[in-house]
Amino acid sequence: MFALLVIVLFAPAHLYALLHHLAVGTTNGQALYSLELDDESRMIYAIQARDASGPSPSLALDRSKQHLFSSRPKDGTLTRHSIAPTYELISEGTMEIPASCNTTSFESLKLSSSTQNTAIWGTASTGTCSIVFGLTPDGYETLRSQEIAGDVHSIAWSPSGRNLHALDSHSSQQLSTSISNFRISEDPNLQDVVGVDILGNVTNASQIVAHPTETLMYIATKDANELVVLSLAGDTLVDNSTVVLRYRLLPSSLDSTEFHTTSLAISASKSTLWTLSESSRQAVITSFTLDVTTGEVIDVAARASWQGVGEGQLTAAPFTGGDVIAIANSPTGYITVLGLDRSVFDTADVVQDPATHNYLRPMIFENEENKSLHIAASKIKSYGRALIDDYISLGESIWID
Repeated sequence: MFALLVIVLFAPAHLYALLHHLAVGTTNGQALYSLELDDESRMIYAIQARDASGPSPSLALDRSKQHLFSSRPKDGTLTRHSIAPTYELISEGTMEIPASCNTTSFESLKLSSSTQNTAIWGTASTGTCSIVFGLTPDGYETLRSQEIAGDVHSIAWSPSGRNLHALDSHSSQQLSTSISNFRISEDPNLQDVVGVDILGNVTNASQIVAHPTETLMYIATKDANELVVLSLAGDTLVDNSTVVLRYRLLPSSLDSTEFHTTSLAISASKSTLWTLSESSRQAVITSFTLDVTTGEVIDVAARASWQGVGEGQLTAAPFTGGDVIAIANSPTGYITVLGLDRSVFDTADVVQDPATHNYLRPMIFENEENKSLHIAASKIKSYGRALIDDYISLGESIWID
């Protein structure tokens, strides 16, 4: 394939520009890419590419942020990469996840890491059988849960890091969704299951995220295109004494039956929750305002759309300014970076090439006519997009810094 390809597209040379970096892999195993975001000139561009030697639909950083782990579901393996000062990703070896479900080949392999321990965590699923697993960054020690008769491909950490919630999407076909809650102790074994929450009338759930400091969890439903908000008792099981809240993700002007919601993410500021819904022709990004103290949903801050087909995934940036997120593979082969502009007054953007942001189309709220002409609502802001490949799908992206 290729050992090392250095790419610099439209690289700006601003002395005071703030630069951030992220990585993404192709699902066909061609390459792992490192990208750079210049948030002053609002441009994103590829700076490194490495032969991946296998698909990379999910990525994770270890707690030190010195190593990146990529996944190969069909092989049941992970590859560890060191992150060079140039952001080149250098392969250091491959490790196997625990065998389970009578196979070492899986349909999905989702990775995660915790701020409370050094392990790499994940789920492996055949579509009807799944496990939750953990391994040390050197790969020498592994552990796994009991097999789960379902499709677990989304997990969320409690604020304390002591509980891991695993969403079973397979059971969602039965007009209910189950969430297994694992206690993560100082010496975890993934056999300590606190309990299993059964959520009635929550169907085809696609992804779960937990609030970083409060006892709330948020679920996106794929076909109903809803945001479901759950309260926890402590940070363990769902508090059944509270009401399950639901929020519509799409405006009434769109036919929701043509869309499916694929991803959600909470910004580092804890003030914005993003969701991504897609049809065969169009993607819709929605930003909800969150109460920064309680995590409660306040309102829809803004919506925007773009044309194209893809199965996109959202990843929130680790820095707080701008409520920035990356979107991988919507449309197919693209990396897009968006943020939320909460400016009170309308301001003109000063960028090198405004045409590079013309793909983004604001969506007018149904009650927009009541707003003052001199006051601008929050609006979704483009920080640029980069085409990685015209025909190859991308996996999830991950922010390095």
